Amino acid sequence: LVQPRGGGPRLLFSSATMLASIAWLRGGATSGSDAGGAGGAGGMGSPSPTSLDPADWATLRASAHAVLDASLDKLEAASEGRVWTPVPDDLKEALRAPVPPEDGLAHGELCERLLALLPYGAGNTHPRFFGWVHGSGSPGGVLPELVGAAMNANCGGRDHVGIYVERQVLTWCKEMMGFPASAGGLLVSGTSMATVLALKAARDARLGFDASREDGLAGGPTRLVGYAAQGTHSCIKRALDVLGVGADALRIVPVTDAFTMDVPALHAMVAEDRRRGLTPWLLVATAGSVNVGAIDDLDALADVAEAQGLWMHVDGAFGAAAVLSDEVRPRLRGMGRASSLAFDFHKLLELPPFA
Repeated sequence: LVQPRGGGPRLLFSSATMLASIAWLRGGATSGSDAGGAGGAGGMGSPSPTSLDPADWATLRASAHAVLDASLDKLEAASEGRVWTPVPDDLKEALRAPVPPEDGLAHGELCERLLALLPYGAGNTHPRFFGWVHGSGSPGGVLPELVGAAMNANCGGRDHVGIYVERQVLTWCKEMMGFPASAGGLLVSGTSMATVLALKAARDARLGFDASREDGLAGGPTRLVGYAAQGTHSCIKRALDVLGVGADALRIVPVTDAFTMDVPALHAMVAEDRRRGLTPWLLVATAGSVNVGAIDDLDALADVAEAQGLWMHVDGAFGAAAVLSDEVRPRLRGMGRASSLAFDFHKLLELPPFA
C-alpha cells in the first residue's frame, strides 16, 4: 500500500492472481457454496474454518483442467482474429468492484471471471503484433508457471528445489553471455529492476560498499556522472533517480549514423567532466536499442571503460539473447567484458513475464 500525499491509500498489484487469491481466501474460511447451500455445484468452500483447501478437490481439478484447456485454446488460435481487442466497458466496470464479500465467490463464478479476461491481452501473442518490444511468449511457458504456483516457493532462502533451479538458470546465463563462473546474478521481474540492482552495485563499487550503504552519496568525493547514448532506455535515468544519484547525472552521448554511441565524443565528454571536477563513474552500453535495434561497439566501449576506470553496464533487454545467433553474435563481441549486464527472458527468449 502506498499513501499518496493528499489522497487515500493506493493498492498496487499486477495480475488476476491477486483477484483470485482474495476471492479464494475470503471464501475458503466458510463452509462454501454456490448459492448459500453447503457443497453446492461449483462450490469452493473449505472443509473447515481453519483450512484453505477446497471442500471438493474433484470440482477444483475439473475447473483447473477447463481453465488450462481454454488458455491453450487461446494460444493455439493466436493467429486468428484481431491482433488487439479493447477491454469492454462492462468488464472494466466489473474490475472496479469492491472487495468480494466474506463468503467469497462461488467456484464456478471465479473460473468464469478468469476466463473472461483471456480475450483482452496486449495483443502480443498474435503473430501480427508489431507494437512495442514485447515477446510473444510460448505455449511451453504456461507449464512452468503452473508448477511454480503449485509449489509456491520463496527463493529468498532455505533449502528447496527452487533455489537450485534458479542457480542452474543463472549458470546458463553466465555461459551464454560470456561471463565468468565467478560472476553473480539474480532473477528479477525484468531489466528495469535489474538495472536498479546493477547500478546499485556500481555505486557501491565506486564509493566503497560500507560507505555507500551507511553514508550514501554523502560519502563520495564529488558528484558522480555516467554516460549513455541517445536512444538509451529510460530505465537508466529512472534507476539513477531511485538510487539518489539523480537523473541529471546521466550524460547523453551523440550517436553515429548507425545510431551507436560516438566513441570519440564519449572521450571528449569524460575529459570535460574531469576538468570540471566531476567523477565519471558509469558507462552504459546498449545491446539492441528499443527504437531501432542498434548495438553499440561493445569491445570499443569496454576499452574506454578500462582506460577511464568506469563501470560498464550493458542494457541488453532487447538484444543480449541474440548472442545465441551465429549471425548476430559477432556484433555482441565484448559483452562479456562488462561489469554488469541486464537482459530479459520475455523478449527474444519468448518466456512469459515473471516466469
